[in-house]
Amino acid sequence: MVEPSSGTRIGDLILIDAKTLALSLRRSLVPIGQPGGSSPGIPIPVTPHAKFVVVIDAGHGGPDPGAIGIGGVREKDVVLSISQQVAALLQQQGIEVVMTRNDDSDVDLEPRVQLAEQVNATLFVSIHANAFRMDRPDINGLETFYYSTGDGLAQMVHRTILQNVKIGDRGVRTARFYVLRETSMPSILIETGYLTGQNDAPLLATDNFRTQMANAIARGIVLYLGAG
Repeated sequence: MVEPSSGTRIGDLILIDAKTLALSLRRSLVPIGQPGGSSPGIPIPVTPHAKFVVVIDAGHGGPDPGAIGIGGVREKDVVLSISQQVAALLQQQGIEVVMTRNDDSDVDLEPRVQLAEQVNATLFVSIHANAFRMDRPDINGLETFYYSTGDGLAQMVHRTILQNVKIGDRGVRTARFYVLRETSMPSILIETGYLTGQNDAPLLATDNFRTQMANAIARGIVLYLGAG
């Protein structure tokens, strides 16, 4: 049984494979900062009246923790927190959001791509946190990757994060990550900072920074959709 919270509507149920189902949820428009909305953050513009479907992909999960950073902080936990907040913010703007995982699930790369294709996603946004070596805490900063059609989306989201979050800039670059090269819609992969970085790691471990990052990512997505 699935019972949505007040103001949330259940969308399509999609069979990904024998073990995976996807359920889209839509939330009524709630202005940010108003009762029932998100915690106060970056003002997010309302998108034009159109049907957008955004897939939010929280990296790793289940037995795959992703990067392990200073203090034992796990990438899968950081990015799930950020992804859930991004999804909630987008839903408040009337955007349909489908998450590749909404808990500590083990999801392979191919089903993530298949999900985006089956829901005919407008955009695919994969959220990660980076790592290098523990003996190189000097490496910090935001990185955003795209493969082909995601250039404009990558530039918009990356710039919006830098404008609203105090974090170093390691640039926007192309990469051949599976989830980028196999998706047909504009797709990006955001590395929200370095879990091994002396500057980034303490921030990524806090709820406040994750909320700032989520607000900025959501704002960048909405700005891109509004310009499209």
